[in-house]
Amino acid sequence: MGWQPQQPRKKSKAPLIAILTIVGIAVVGGTIIGLVRKATTDVTTPPVTPSRYTPSPTGSPTTEEPTESPEPTEEPSESPSEEPTTTEPTTTETSSTPNKPDDAVVVGKNALYKVGQMKTVNCKEPKARPTNARGAAAYWAAIKPCLDKSWAPLVAKAGYKFTAPRMTYWSGTSMSTPCGDGPVAVPFYCSGNHMMYMKVDVFVKAYTQYPGDPIGQAYARMWYSRSIAHEYGHAVQFLTGILQSSSNLRYEQPDYEGRTRMTRRMELQANCFAGVFLAANKRSYPINGNLLYVWKKYVVTAGDKPEEGDHGSVASQARFMGKSFNTANPASCNTFSASPANVS
Repeated sequence: MGWQPQQPRKKSKAPLIAILTIVGIAVVGGTIIGLVRKATTDVTTPPVTPSRYTPSPTGSPTTEEPTESPEPTEEPSESPSEEPTTTEPTTTETSSTPNKPDDAVVVGKNALYKVGQMKTVNCKEPKARPTNARGAAAYWAAIKPCLDKSWAPLVAKAGYKFTAPRMTYWSGTSMSTPCGDGPVAVPFYCSGNHMMYMKVDVFVKAYTQYPGDPIGQAYARMWYSRSIAHEYGHAVQFLTGILQSSSNLRYEQPDYEGRTRMTRRMELQANCFAGVFLAANKRSYPINGNLLYVWKKYVVTAGDKPEEGDHGSVASQARFMGKSFNTANPASCNTFSASPANVS
């Protein structure tokens, strides 16, 4: 299903929601691993702008100490009827600047593309295994501080204030957030409270679907390591203004094809940012053996049919996420300056 055009197309002041959708199925070791179905209805990346926080370049790079994610202590709710209990993140209000940068400049010439290679923080793959909701949450909770430490210096070097996104865990078929209510099948990021909502049941299902299959389990671990890095990529887009400006540009597109392509640029970039993080830490993680095998054979080769989806074709995934996995540099992720043919 994926993203649907909003009718009528009315510019909203609501926050942004960004989702990693998963497409297709992968054949691994003679078995079929069923991937999570795409999000339904109109929950994917609506054409809106944030209302709580508008980032602007600072006079000198500044950071806030990355927030360490505590180990989960409770089982996620199986069918949440209201927003998960979690500490409300502190949002930073900034005064509007008289000379607001042009949206095309924000997305196409962002200073983040010039900060250079991400340095390793020697992140290691969590020992927790997602055999249940608690294990899935613990797995992601262990990766989150690595992402904070990896992105904080780059966002600051680009001249933006870094505020680590918060993270919570949930399961079920729908979720209520500051970004809206509705059915959703995958993890997602909401700009309204700068929060990543990590859906534990999809991770558990992928990991336990074929017991005793080391390739299948490696596939789930690699896919959902990429998943949290992807959602964090949306948070980085938000901190640097790219998420907001891409939404504005999408709204201005004259047709469905143009709006879908703009969404595709945004999602491909989030995947590319995920590749930057994984590349910087692939030796310490380590991404080798079965993890490297499934990354090359199934993760980086997953995608939509060309020009048919909003997350990018196999060729486009290889062009951006595949490249950033080798460079560890956000400069590889300027999807907004790429030709339409290269963001199919």
